Amino acid sequence: MEIIAKSEFIRISPKKVRPLLKDLRSKKVSVVLPSLNYARTKAGRLLYKLIASATANATNNYNLKIDNLKIKTLTADDGPRLKRHWLRSHGSADVILKRNAHLTVVLEEITPTLLTQPKISDKKIMTTKLSVTDADSIKETTTNKLTIDDNTKVKRSGGTGLKRIFRRTTNK
Repeated sequence: MEIIAKSEFIRISPKKVRPLLKDLRSKKVSVVLPSLNYARTKAGRLLYKLIASATANATNNYNLKIDNLKIKTLTADDGPRLKRHWLRSHGSADVILKRNAHLTVVLEEITPTLLTQPKISDKKIMTTKLSVTDADSIKETTTNKLTIDDNTKVKRSGGTGLKRIFRRTTNK
């Protein structure tokens, strides 16, 4: 089973993130997370959050264990660039590109496990019982509504019910 986590529009250049990705690919998550926890760079902190989010998704949604997960793919793609201008002499300007990154991690199980259905006893089933007086009052209210609805008439327009948007013709 594959678990995917994405973090998009991160204000860091993908070029600064990519050197860290080479070391992390195809390693166990239980080894990678403690090493990224004390990373000094911004890229290390962002990757820690992303991989921790993916492992939380795996444990909460699919009941997978962290020791059984490894990083299958880890990518840093280009996002949209913010363009800013730096004024120079003689009325000219240089363009500053503030780059964004889209980070994606795909986790994979080392040894596949079988998914189990939750037991019926685990689910909470709520039932409500109506007393005799409640059932009588419901019948009374429904009969009153039916008589009111039968007496009133609803005016409906004929045709398909679609409005004609353009009434003008250009062929004149």
